[in-house]
Amino acid sequence: MEEYKWRFGVVGNIVSEHTDESGNVYYGTKAFTPNTKVYINGKNWSPERGDIEVIGRNRFGHVVLESVPFDLIENIRAQRIYTPRVLSIIDYLCNYDGCDWWGRTAYDRKDTERFVKTVGQS
Repeated sequence: MEEYKWRFGVVGNIVSEHTDESGNVYYGTKAFTPNTKVYINGKNWSPERGDIEVIGRNRFGHVVLESVPFDLIENIRAQRIYTPRVLSIIDYLCNYDGCDWWGRTAYDRKDTERFVKTVGQS
């Protein structure tokens, strides 16, 4: 198993607050507090899906993989990922779970930028 010191990725932040259909105001999501930085697994995501997989520090302080509604993520941007715990989860998912995340190639960098532009238009 090759362990990266970094890799290209897409990150965003959980929205501060949102309102449901009944008018109830919620802060963050069930798993994440408002403004939590999350690492987005968008390589195989399509707009038809409502949820997207993210890695982030949950309300209890643990770094976890969760599925959250895409519209509850803001400030989406391409960035290099250096956080060791996040990288180890990504490596595990890629090697044992068949999950497909971005790597360290020039193509991966362009693909992350393309993803950010695509979701910025929707």
